[in-house]
Amino acid sequence: MTRSKFTAVFLLAAGFSGVLITSRASAAGGELRVLCSNGIGAAVKQLQPEAEKAIGRKLSIEYSASTVLKKEIDAGAPFDLTILTPGIVDDLAKAGKVVVGSQTNIASADIGIGIRAGSPKVDISTPDAMKKRLLAAKSITWTDGGAASSATMAMLKGLGIEDQLKSKIVLQKTPGHAAESVATGQNELIFGPVSEIQTVPGAEVLGLFPKEYQKPVVMTAALGAQAKDAAAAKALVAFLTSAKAVPAIKASGMKPASK
Repeated sequence: MTRSKFTAVFLLAAGFSGVLITSRASAAGGELRVLCSNGIGAAVKQLQPEAEKAIGRKLSIEYSASTVLKKEIDAGAPFDLTILTPGIVDDLAKAGKVVVGSQTNIASADIGIGIRAGSPKVDISTPDAMKKRLLAAKSITWTDGGAASSATMAMLKGLGIEDQLKSKIVLQKTPGHAAESVATGQNELIFGPVSEIQTVPGAEVLGLFPKEYQKPVVMTAALGAQAKDAAAAKALVAFLTSAKAVPAIKASGMKPASK
């Protein structure tokens, strides 16, 4: 082999080795993939920069309704950590999609009704007051399959106005759009966790569901069964349940989970 050919081969090999090293380093320090419910989305978005510093990793976060994210997981979507409603997380644990025993409650939010900012406010704290306000509404919306769906349907049934409201109900198929539709005047009222109402510009909370129908939405984190970096995922959970995360969680309308 001539000197020039030897040099060319050496450089090519060295370059290939460099690609391998860079690729491995990139994989080792890649982004931590998180699938997160909209219910706690506002708080997580605010905390992301500080969380990345705390765990030493960049976060790649997808936000949507818990039911939508479950479908993605069932279909094989890769993730390191997920933050969804408890029932869905338990189903994923039974299916072997998340690590059994890794479930950790992060925060909870009461369910309420939202209105367009500046709209007249009335009391809805009792069943009778709630019933009166709903019957007077021109349209009511919430996310189909969202975190507040079951509690909402239970309340309407309990108030005995299911049939009377059918023509007024607008179910949102796009997660996160319900509060926006109220903020822009497309719909009059929205049912949902207060964390998904008060964090939307142009929308505000009218009041909470009466205590007889209140069922706070809990957000639970769980480690992916195929997580590429379990240590970083656990570190993120530790950060989200630490005192540093409390202000952002409270500002979003949620309550930090009790330890």
